[in-house]
Amino acid sequence: MKFKTLVYTLAFGAAVGLTHSACAQEEHHHKSLDATFAKKAAAGGLTEVQLGQLASQNGDSQDVKDFGSKMVTDHSKINDNLKAIATKDNLTIPDKPNEEQQALIDKLTKETGKAFDAAYIRAMVKAHVMDRDLFTEESSDAKNADLKQFASDSLSVIKDHLAMIEGIADSHGIATGHHGSKSMTSMALGGSSSSSATRPDQSAGDSGAGKSGVAPGSNGNPIPSSDAAGMNDTSSGAATAPSTGDSGAGKSGVAPGSNGNPAPPPQ
Repeated sequence: MKFKTLVYTLAFGAAVGLTHSACAQEEHHHKSLDATFAKKAAAGGLTEVQLGQLASQNGDSQDVKDFGSKMVTDHSKINDNLKAIATKDNLTIPDKPNEEQQALIDKLTKETGKAFDAAYIRAMVKAHVMDRDLFTEESSDAKNADLKQFASDSLSVIKDHLAMIEGIADSHGIATGHHGSKSMTSMALGGSSSSSATRPDQSAGDSGAGKSGVAPGSNGNPIPSSDAAGMNDTSSGAATAPSTGDSGAGKSGVAPGSNGNPAPPPQ
C-alpha cells in the first residue's frame, strides 16, 4: 500500500514538474517574441526616420517630400515611445539600423530626381507592409503589457502611412508588388478596354452583315428569309425550278443540286 502511494506521489510530482516546465518554456517564448519585436520595431523606426530625411531633401516631387517629412515626425514619436518602454522594462533595443537597412540608406543617398522617388516609394510600401504585419501580431499576442499597448496604439498610424504611400505609388504609376496601379486593379476585377462587346444597334433581326466571324444561320447572324425559305422548304413543287441554263448561282451560299436550289434537268 505504501509502495502504491509512493508511486502515485512520484507520478503526481512529475506531472506537476512537467506542467511547470511547459509554462516556463511558454513564458520564455513570449518574452523572446516581445524582445524580437522591440528590436525590429526600433531598427525599422530609425531607418524610416533617416529615409524620411533623405526624401524631404532629395525627393523630386512634392508628395514624396511631404511624405518623407511626415515619416520623420511620426516615426520619431513612435521611436521615443518605444525607448521609454525599453528603459522601463529593461529591454535592449538597437540605436541604429541593421546592416541591410543601412545598405538601403546608402543606396538611396546616391539617388536623385525621379529615380530617387521610385526607389523610395517602393521601399516605403515594403517597409510599411512589414510594419503592419509585425505590429498587428504584437498587438494581439504580446506578453508584455506595455509593448502590447504600444503596438496597438502605433498600428493605426502605420496603416495610415501604408494607405498614403500606396496612393502616392498609384499617382506615380509605380507597381510595388503589394499594391497594383488603378489600371491593373481594374483589369483584375474584369475591366477591359476591348471593343468586342456587342453593339447596341444590332437587333435580333440583324442580317449579320458585317458580323465578322459569325457563321451564317447562327443566332448572331441569321440567314436572310429569302434564302432560308429555299433551304428549308422540301415539299414537292414548293421550290421553283430554275429556267434552262440557270446554274443556281443567284442563290447565295446554296450549292446547285441541293433541295433549296435544284439542278436543271438534263438536256
